[in-house]
Amino acid sequence: MVEAMALGPPRAVAGRRDLLVWAMVAAAVVAAAARLWGLGEPAGMIFDEVYYVPAARQVLAGQEVTEERTHPPLSKLIIAASIRLAGDRPAGWRLASAVAGVLLVAVVYAFARAVDADPFVAAASALLTALDGLVFVESRIAKPDVFLALFVVTAYWAFWRYLQAGVRKVGREGMVPGDTDAAVAAASATPRGAGACARAPRAGGRVWLYAAGIAAGCAMATKWTAVPPLLGLAVLVALVRGRAVLAAVRADAWALVVALGLVPAGIYLLTYVPYLRVGHTLGDVLAVQRWMLAFHVGLTQGHPYQSAWWSWPLLLRPIWYDYREVAPELARGVLAIGNPVVWWAGLPALLAAAVAAARRSVPDAAVLVGFACAWGQYAFIPRVLFLYHFLLAVPFLVVAVARGLRRVRAAAGDGPVLVYLALAAGWLAAFVPLLTGQPITVPHFRRLMWFGTWI
Repeated sequence: MVEAMALGPPRAVAGRRDLLVWAMVAAAVVAAAARLWGLGEPAGMIFDEVYYVPAARQVLAGQEVTEERTHPPLSKLIIAASIRLAGDRPAGWRLASAVAGVLLVAVVYAFARAVDADPFVAAASALLTALDGLVFVESRIAKPDVFLALFVVTAYWAFWRYLQAGVRKVGREGMVPGDTDAAVAAASATPRGAGACARAPRAGGRVWLYAAGIAAGCAMATKWTAVPPLLGLAVLVALVRGRAVLAAVRADAWALVVALGLVPAGIYLLTYVPYLRVGHTLGDVLAVQRWMLAFHVGLTQGHPYQSAWWSWPLLLRPIWYDYREVAPELARGVLAIGNPVVWWAGLPALLAAAVAAARRSVPDAAVLVGFACAWGQYAFIPRVLFLYHFLLAVPFLVVAVARGLRRVRAAAGDGPVLVYLALAAGWLAAFVPLLTGQPITVPHFRRLMWFGTWI
């Protein structure tokens, strides 16, 4: 059996729920916009900016990029464009990341709205993304991870819209995958080959398919760790179309090959045009790929802030991107850390999603696929790892939490949900000085260090 959905709340309750949804959307917009505030602090390069900013400068100078060669070029090109637009200064280095962080909140909303038609889930997903500490910090530093998350979630959203366009509507209400779990129940109850059967997507649906391919190409041209979650898109096909998958794929085979094969490959190659323009050949491009692979496989030297992949949801070891004492008993720093109110709630939320997925809830299964592919890949990566690698899984985590909040709301009303959201917002407000590099007293700093491993 699947999660039951009521036809609709009484009118008075619906009004209150609409008000809560709008309040969450407004709060998400404000929290997302906060990424643009004070981008010039810290005033110097922090953490991996010491590689990416000089590399972007080399791009702007038309020189060969030697400062950062361990990842594909797109993030350096984006940071170079940011510098060209806003100037070679800290705020200019970070502007593109801040814009990407704002867009990530919006795309998480769109993805959640596509997978689950309940506006509460979409609004809660956007708000939790905006309130997360790691998303906030990665949106305010010139490094590639926020771009990677944005492109991968965009690919999932666009591909899901493509699947929706290609599946027959079910029942009198005209449900499609992602409308409600009740639609899934109706689809599973429909005789094989009837209304739940897939069909080749309309031309409008293929627009979403090519949009997914463009986003996938941008993701792969940012970091190779985009590949496992993008492979998860094939699992979404099986989730939505079931036994009709082979017929649907055959009907749209060439569009799939072009959109998800040739388009990403073409975008990846295009990002190497500046490299080719300084005198290199396609053979050199292939040699660079081999060098990058060897570098990451061999990157096993220890680091004070490295952490095991399994520990990330527990927030055992965050990363100090910057820390300094600016006066006696006064310090400032930038701490890359997730919001524990969100991340720790993600563990039971994912467990509940797994139970629902086992009962044929397609939205829960889709969220689990994205999360598992984004996070689970690191169990097989031998290089030194850090908490920021978990950023790719956070958008799927927050959607799972948002769906869990809807279950809590259905059982206990708005009160527990409001308390939870207030705690998440309170954590972000309390930690803003440590996320933005603002000066705080050393005693205040010590109060915020909940665990010894956070120092």
